[in-house]
Amino acid sequence: MNAPNNLWRDFRGYWGHWWPVALAPLWFLLAMIVIGKVRAEHYPIVLILTFLALHSNRSRDLLLACAPGIAALAAHEVVPWLRPYFVVEGRIWGCELQRLDATLFSFGTGLAPPDLLSPHHSPAADLFFALPYTLFWAVVVIYAVLLYFRDLPTMRRFLWLLALIHLAAMVLWLALPSAPPWYVRDHGCMINPEALPSAAGLARLDERFGITYFAEFYSRAPTAFGALPSLHVAFPVAALFAAWSSTALPGRAVLLALSGWMVLASVYLDHHWLIDGMVSILLIAVFHVVLWTLWPRYRDRAH
Repeated sequence: MNAPNNLWRDFRGYWGHWWPVALAPLWFLLAMIVIGKVRAEHYPIVLILTFLALHSNRSRDLLLACAPGIAALAAHEVVPWLRPYFVVEGRIWGCELQRLDATLFSFGTGLAPPDLLSPHHSPAADLFFALPYTLFWAVVVIYAVLLYFRDLPTMRRFLWLLALIHLAAMVLWLALPSAPPWYVRDHGCMINPEALPSAAGLARLDERFGITYFAEFYSRAPTAFGALPSLHVAFPVAALFAAWSSTALPGRAVLLALSGWMVLASVYLDHHWLIDGMVSILLIAVFHVVLWTLWPRYRDRAH
């Protein structure tokens, strides 16, 4: 009996009167089970977050530092519930982004960049551009944890930028639902609000290796009409803006290269128009400037 009592005493010591908030991941998991929306990945995520809440003061501090990113992930779960009210016929952009992309970024070809690249895919290019799309979540988690131990102010900037761009993306997905390149390629400009998400160019890897990983991963996307903006592009770009003031030239060059790689991958794999990535970059730049100007702690440097 002493072990549970000691655990409870330590837990109350870490959190004080805020202990119910610390158990929010468990409340979330219970709610998802009750409404029948729980998914396999919810269990390990909740287990990790609960471990951080219970283990020590240091793990509690890590959990609190990650709170903006965790909140963004939780908000992501709300989009499927709101989608039937906003992503409806008559409100969805079909070929409008394709025409805008062709106007702004045709580079003299008259074609939008995804239409220009689509006929020229190859097994080597598929693998090269699949890497950032496959590894981005692991890289984000590892990068955030490393920053926690080495440069907490940069981690704070990184996670706040991610939280804000996720919030902006979810608003745009509902306010301005837009068809991605793969949808226009498969269905033309006719809109079917019930269309399912697709792995697009990544489906070629599923077929080549006899797997279903990408099909299953993208089947969980909250909407098929979430082209604008690109959250894949947002991850390395948020890291670039967050770390710019505290990173030397080689580190900046790496982050610039990763950002460019993700932009090209999003276009090559038929997931996004080029304008989607550009909007992500613009939004993150605006959020960064606003936070830098109005929030003194956002400008902190690592000791």
